[in-house]
Amino acid sequence: MPEIIKTKFNTRFYEKISEKLNNDQLIILPTETVYGLAGNGLSLKAIKSIYQIKNRPIKKKLILHCSSIAMVQKYFELDQDNLKVAQKYWPGPLTLILRKKSKSIPDILTQKHYCAVRIPSNKFLLKIIKTINKPLVMPSANKFKQLSPVTAKMAYRNFETSDLTIIDDGKSTIGIESTMFKIINKKIEVIRYGLIDVFEIMGMLNNFELKKVNNEYFPGTSNKHYSPVKELYINQKKIRKKSAFIGFGNMKKSEFKNLSSKKNLKEAASRLYYYFYLADNNDSFETISVAPIPNKGIGIAINDRLERASKK
Repeated sequence: MPEIIKTKFNTRFYEKISEKLNNDQLIILPTETVYGLAGNGLSLKAIKSIYQIKNRPIKKKLILHCSSIAMVQKYFELDQDNLKVAQKYWPGPLTLILRKKSKSIPDILTQKHYCAVRIPSNKFLLKIIKTINKPLVMPSANKFKQLSPVTAKMAYRNFETSDLTIIDDGKSTIGIESTMFKIINKKIEVIRYGLIDVFEIMGMLNNFELKKVNNEYFPGTSNKHYSPVKELYINQKKIRKKSAFIGFGNMKKSEFKNLSSKKNLKEAASRLYYYFYLADNNDSFETISVAPIPNKGIGIAINDRLERASKK
């Protein structure tokens, strides 16, 4: 069974984890978005292990996590437009699709020479990447298409039969996966919505066209994804019988949980996956229902997750 270890901010602890990663072992590590299943991003053996334990199709690429813009530039091409965006939003919940320039990045991670790359803001994780001094691949610590974990306990439940080490750094502060897009040919190709609003990016880059693409090779683009175990109903205004009702805004008497009574979309996003997890593990309910969420700002990202999660 997995072992959960509380975060320790000391040199020896970082060295022990880095040693495991350098030996091609996998570790579940915290990020500000969700918990990730981490491996050495330059090791084909570690990368293949991640695909195997997650039951993830090889065609679905993994995100490479770096500790600095200098590290990104060592392995990937960062042109003027991407650099401008990176300097504003990194470290943070933003993934850029960049052309690789280093042969040390395994081809299995590329789609037509492009890779998914980000710099996370979790301080513990940043220190680990700095210590190992190479990028980490780190998809969400779940089985393919299932619910992403935002706590160490959720990650534990996803891999109960494994011997993985899980580093517990508390609940992920953002709670949903990063915004992901590709800047190319005066276009911003949006692959996945997240906390960072792509319309803010439009304001930074003059005369760029915004385009939503369904690039099936990158994370978060499967038709069905982010799914709880129980059947999910979305855009519900009334409480269904034996359904865990997750509200938004005005609270209902018999609701199970409320994403944000103040209608704060950022707060709602941070609670979404955790409330799914609680409902899944509550025997009083047979299904899960979610109230309508405004489709603006981070609400676009929340609705994207809900729509994919509710697919049959």
